[in-house]
Parts: sequence; C-alpha cells; structure tokens
Amino acid sequence: MSRVSRVLPHLSVEEVKQKIKTATSFCRQQKWLIVYNALVDPRPAVEIALHTGTSKRTVHQVISDYNRKGAEVIETPGKGGRRRGYMSFAEEKKFLTPYLDLAQKGLITTVTKIKCAYEAEIGQKVHKSTIYRLLKRHEWRKVMPRSHHPDADFEEQEEFKQQFPNLVEEALKTKDPQENRPVLLMAQDEGRFGRLGQVMKAWCPKGYRPLVAKQGVRDYVYAYAAIAPQLGRMTTLVLPLVNITMMELFLKQVSTDFDQYFIIMQVARASWHISDKLNLPDNIRLIPQTPRSPELNPVEHLWEAIRENYFYNEVFESLEKVIDTLCEGLNFFNSVPEQLQSMTYFPHLRITF
Repeated sequence: MSRVSRVLPHLSVEEVKQKIKTATSFCRQQKWLIVYNALVDPRPAVEIALHTGTSKRTVHQVISDYNRKGAEVIETPGKGGRRRGYMSFAEEKKFLTPYLDLAQKGLITTVTKIKCAYEAEIGQKVHKSTIYRLLKRHEWRKVMPRSHHPDADFEEQEEFKQQFPNLVEEALKTKDPQENRPVLLMAQDEGRFGRLGQVMKAWCPKGYRPLVAKQGVRDYVYAYAAIAPQLGRMTTLVLPLVNITMMELFLKQVSTDFDQYFIIMQVARASWHISDKLNLPDNIRLIPQTPRSPELNPVEHLWEAIRENYFYNEVFESLEKVIDTLCEGLNFFNSVPEQLQSMTYFPHLRITF
C-alpha cells in the first residue's frame, strides 16, 4: 500500500486557499495546490500528482520542503534563474525596509541611493542591473506619483466625499417645485493647452534615442469640459479665456445638450465658478469642491489622457494646430463612452436617485 503524503499545519486551510488565489506564478500556484491537497485530504503522492497536474517526484519534494522549512520555502523564488545571491530574499527585504517611507513620498527617483547602500552592505561594487533585479523580485516598480497641492487638506477632502450626497440634497432643494426632470451628476473643469512643449519618455527600439524639439512659445487656449460619468457622455468647448463670460457661455451649451436632465455639477473653486455674478441656467446647480483639490475632479483624468496621447513630444507651428489637435482628442474620448466612464466615474459620484 502506498504511503500517505501529508503536510504539517504551518498554515491553516483558509490561509493556504488565499496563497493559491494570490500566487504570482503558475509554478508557485501548483506548489500551493499540492500543499492544500496534502493538508485537507492526505493520500498517496501519485493521486495528489494526478489531481494537481504534477509528477510524483514533485509532490514528494514540495511536501518535504514545506514540512522542513514552512511556507517561506514556497514563497521564496527557487526554480530557474537565480542560483547565487549576495543576500537571501529575507535579507533583501530587510535591506529595503528603510526605503519604504522615502518611496511612499516619491523621493526615490533613481536607484543611485539604493545601489550605494547595497554596495556598502555587501562590501563590493555591483552593476546597476543587480539593483533593478532586486527591486523586481520585491515587486517594486517605477510609477508616476499622484500630484497634489502642497496646502491640500486630506481630511477635508475625505469629508467632502463623505458629505457629497448631502450637498447634492441641498442643491436639489433649490430647484423649482414643478421641475420633474431626472437628476444627472456631472463634473466640470477647464484645461489649458498650448504651444509650450513638454518632453516625455517614449518607446523606442534598442540602439535609438529620439530627438524631440521643445519650443517655449506661450500661446494657450482653454478646453471646457463637463462630463456625466454615469452616461459616459460629455460636452466640450474650446475657448480663448477663462472668466465668467466664458463660463456662462459653456453652461448654456451644457444646459442645451442635456436639456432632458436637471444637472448637479461638481466644479473647482475658481473665481468664475463661485462668483455671485455667474448666471446659471434653470436646470443647472453647482457644487464647489474642496479648495486646492484638483484630484477630486474626474475631468483632470481627461486632461491627462489628452496630453499623454496628443500633446507630449509634439511641436505646434500655430495655435490653430493646437486647437485642431485638442479637438481631435476631445472628439475621440467623446466617442468611447465606456472608456470615458472608466476614467471618470469616481466613487463619490455614484449616487442613485
């Protein structure tokens, strides 16, 4: 009779299930499946191998390693690739710990600091690629930080999101009693676009480095956009200025395009948004957002997408070319409602009436 293969209870059944779900590779997931089978239903290795799609030898090896060394033996990379290292995986993790706070503040823009500290730790020079592989093993990645105003109040921002339904209710109290159109939540903002160039990283084959012209001409136009995230629709205008007159012109356009709705619109706190001189259409009410908080406004995502896809690394010979390119971007995102909704449907705007 074949010997029954079983594992020691280093982890509970639920913990092993979670390991299976979160495994970052197929090989690691298979190992956790072997452990799971040997934990919940101990039986001969040949049966576990058949159930998990592995070999009898692999089952014996995984169970033996797990019983002797615990869960870390499966979580630690072992198959293929790295056979030698200056530090163990656990030592590397400990080495990176002091840099977590700096990383969360966006202060590690190159690997130079980490490389110098690593060389001091092991007592010899290493190639920069060694540090890149170290960071990759520990699932670090280079990302663009989310920017915010230096004087932003994060507690006030959270309170705005929590209180947004109440602000909507207050705005609805100001509508005409005879008004029976359905309520639609929108967000509005302006973006400045011009001939001032901005150079960004670009994809390129090995051996090439693009040459991109960068001009310093400060000619601008302004895109006004009001987005209804729930519908994936928006209204836009390209105008020469930002002021009360232009804002009134734009709001009239929004009122006409969405005349079947009573609109509650989130706006920033620019002077032309909150001025008492601003005349609102009958079917629009404005809710100013928390000061110094552009990240609360979903329209900012539209501006980022247009700049990334249509403006970076470009040179514009005239302001008319800027307007044409801007309109091309606005028309594209207006033609893809699902993508527009995905970009702009912030949680605090998901209110049903």
